[in-house]
Amino acid sequence: MQAPAGTQAIGRALAVLKLIANNSAELPGSEIAAQLGLSSGTAHRVVRALIAEGLVAHNPRTDSYYLGAGMILLGQAAQRGFGLDKALPVLEQLNAETEESVNLTVREGHESVVMLRVQSALPLRFEQHPGARFPLYTTASGKAILAHSSDAEDYVKALPPTLSRLTERTLTSPAQLSAQLAEIRTRGYSIDEEENVAGVRCVGAPILDSDGHAQAALVIQVPTVRMPAKRMRELGARVVTAAKEVAQFVPVDRIMSR
Repeated sequence: MQAPAGTQAIGRALAVLKLIANNSAELPGSEIAAQLGLSSGTAHRVVRALIAEGLVAHNPRTDSYYLGAGMILLGQAAQRGFGLDKALPVLEQLNAETEESVNLTVREGHESVVMLRVQSALPLRFEQHPGARFPLYTTASGKAILAHSSDAEDYVKALPPTLSRLTERTLTSPAQLSAQLAEIRTRGYSIDEEENVAGVRCVGAPILDSDGHAQAALVIQVPTVRMPAKRMRELGARVVTAAKEVAQFVPVDRIMSR
């Protein structure tokens, strides 16, 4: 079947935006063309079209490009649409009470993606940023979502017999994951025992819709030295309460990812 007219142009424009967004530094046109496999003329036309819409901006001093103000406005509109602006005060309150980092994450395919984050102000903390993504089975957020997903069984069955490790404590088999998902449903919150990042423990709770399903989760991240078993239980109960608060603002019946 022939692709609809304009599909290639749209795909190239989105590729340019994603490339610029994933680079902390400004990018010259030659680098954009090289990384996307485009001719210099094609890359220039795409970038100029994005500049005209305010989605990309040009630095004449360096002859490089960065995201424009239009992207900020689009991002803010998306945040409002998903209720993240109203959810943020809940994350900030949880951060103030615990002094630890708090994430709101969503499921995107087989990954957990950080959408909103309030960073701990303590010197010892794990640095992370919105947009960071990890396999569902390695994170407290991913496991909280999976435990309350209608396709959890299909997801587990599709996994390879041996799971890739991110740390020495990452789960290594689908059977281990299934057992943990059952525990999460009983306990109400998930645990990441340094399975995603060495030296970091997390507790997470699903943000549930009226059917008890989840597309998003709330997570507290804590350096292992500040997370004994007793505190993990305390924070687990607290994150469950906060997740229920967030569910009042986030449209949990709306798919927040592809």
